[in-house]
Amino acid sequence: MNLLRALYQKEMIDGLRDRRSLFSSFFFPFLAPLFIYALMTLMIEQNTKKEAIELPVIGGEYAPALIQHLLENGIEVTAFSDDPEQAIRDKSVDLVLEIPADYQASMAAFELTRVGMIHDGSRNDTRATVSRVRQLIRSYSSELNALRLISRGISPRLIQGVQPKDEDIASEEQRAANLLGYIPIYVLMAAFVCGLGLAIDTTAGERERRSLEPLLINPVPRLKLIFGKWLAASTLSAVGMVITLILCLWTMLALPLDELGFRFNLANSQIPLLVLAILPVPLLACSLQLLLGLFAKSFKDAQSYIGILVILPVVPSLVLQFYPFTTSLWMYLVPILGQSLMIKELLGAEPVAFAAYFLSFASTVATSLGVCLIAARLLDQERVIQG
Repeated sequence: MNLLRALYQKEMIDGLRDRRSLFSSFFFPFLAPLFIYALMTLMIEQNTKKEAIELPVIGGEYAPALIQHLLENGIEVTAFSDDPEQAIRDKSVDLVLEIPADYQASMAAFELTRVGMIHDGSRNDTRATVSRVRQLIRSYSSELNALRLISRGISPRLIQGVQPKDEDIASEEQRAANLLGYIPIYVLMAAFVCGLGLAIDTTAGERERRSLEPLLINPVPRLKLIFGKWLAASTLSAVGMVITLILCLWTMLALPLDELGFRFNLANSQIPLLVLAILPVPLLACSLQLLLGLFAKSFKDAQSYIGILVILPVVPSLVLQFYPFTTSLWMYLVPILGQSLMIKELLGAEPVAFAAYFLSFASTVATSLGVCLIAARLLDQERVIQG
């Protein structure tokens, strides 16, 4: 234990002396929460701020009732006589409403009347405008149909049939956790970023500087040597990950999510549980980085290899977002996936079984130890040491 402690202290001191690498590693924990805050603030502003829509209309005189309906709902209608398609291509207008000349005749004959909405579907900045105008036209059509039935002595309720009634039993915290599903990505990604510099420097960096071979000449067991490097890199990784978690939680509490109909409350007891859930991830991340660092021929080469590992925390979160499934106990045995599930459940104020913590912790730590054992065996091979 004294030898392992000495190796750990040596690697920590070397890692803390490299200020440039340390700054680049801990830049991510502070950048991610700022990015989340800016992105969510922009989304809240877009969903809550209602801007006046100026709608160019061709043939507005043919449908005065429809135009009046649009005006009453905050749409500024203007006459338009130019080429609508060319104007949209030039981005001088977002949307052009074209009312056909036979509008009144088709309405009088109770035929289906189509009103043209000319727009560019590839533009993301006009989707809200197009959606709002389309919704207003549909609401006008529903009111018109109801008035037609009433004028003939028929109740509009006769055509309502069956309609679904939503009864969402999910709490506001659970819906907020689904909205902020990318939080686990940033938290787990920090584990793969913050210890990256030290993990590369103690493997590929030492071999490139020709200091790894003299180190192996000492009567130090290869496994303890790997453990010292592993624990030092894991310490920096864990510190960066916890900082990212705390700042992300603070960001979520500072955001006005109530304006979107969500609520996020965080109890003091949830923070230790979140830390306990994610604590094994730095061990796995740094063990994989050490292993890949031994295969790299140089520091730069190792950065290319190990950069691929950053994708690992992204995959489970994306699967949970786009391919929802029922959570089973065996899923906590899968490293990274188990931690992603627990973060989501804890943020949604859902109870997490004790077995989930145990299975997730045990499987991740066991995988990390297995990777370290493989890395220690590689140090006995001359081709690995010489590169």
